[in-house]
Amino acid sequence: MKNRYEAVPGEVLHGKWTGHKWRVDREIGRGANGVVYLVTGAIGQAALKFAGSSEVASETNTLKSLERVRGASPGPFFIEADDVEKDGVIYPFYIMEYIDGMMLHTFMRSKKEEWSFIILIRLLDFLAPLHQSGKIMGDLKPENFIVSGSAHTIRAVDMGGITKQGRSVKEYTSLYDRAAWHSGSREAEPAYDLFAASVLTIALVHKKEVQAAAGQLDRLISIIESSPVLRMAAPILKNALHGQYDSAMMMKKELLICLSGREPLRRSTKKKKKSRKWPVLFIILTVIIFLFFVTLKEMM
Repeated sequence: MKNRYEAVPGEVLHGKWTGHKWRVDREIGRGANGVVYLVTGAIGQAALKFAGSSEVASETNTLKSLERVRGASPGPFFIEADDVEKDGVIYPFYIMEYIDGMMLHTFMRSKKEEWSFIILIRLLDFLAPLHQSGKIMGDLKPENFIVSGSAHTIRAVDMGGITKQGRSVKEYTSLYDRAAWHSGSREAEPAYDLFAASVLTIALVHKKEVQAAAGQLDRLISIIESSPVLRMAAPILKNALHGQYDSAMMMKKELLICLSGREPLRRSTKKKKKSRKWPVLFIILTVIIFLFFVTLKEMM
């Protein structure tokens, strides 16, 4: 991005139009379309993103439009937009909620492989209201999500890839892009996100193997079938890879059926191996029950 503002820790940024002051604490994210800093202002900590004027306008409009699905924690709360002027150059930015938690890929480092299914369930909970609002995530990758709170809620920290359904996906990462795997187009539709969610789940368990298989769908399916953990949900993961789901809630429903030991509605034609099934199933069901009671307690 041209003319990107490079802030330094301790620097105080003065909003040109609001007059609000924000002290830069540290950089927390950087990408092709902007850089994000943790800042402190009169309201406390927040996240400040510098980006081009068109990106700021697009992303702030997206955050505002997601107000009605906020109950599902789709992303950060929008706070305000402003500019910083330095040496006669204007640098647009916007302020959003700072989400405290662990990056998704970091969170998984300390967890058993079976946690990939818990993450998938939470991710589907995140996607359902977003899809119902007529949008898709688009650039769905671990780096864009944080696991927040004791209920392990999935929150998005980069909403720049969100696209209205029916349009062409505006941002994507090849490893999670179905077009790169020759399994569909880049049309913004729920099935696009659900494909990416399946790849993400596989990558949480076998990242290097997925990277090595990039673009070869048959090799990706072989990874599922050769993994003792992923085989438990093989029919669901493969259905998503083949575009058989257009609803996150339907995919979640069939995933839970599959993990319970019953046959999902869409069945794999290949015989499933049973090694490790019940020990792993016990762990997953225990975690699901735990998360249910934690969520219930928070609602009371």
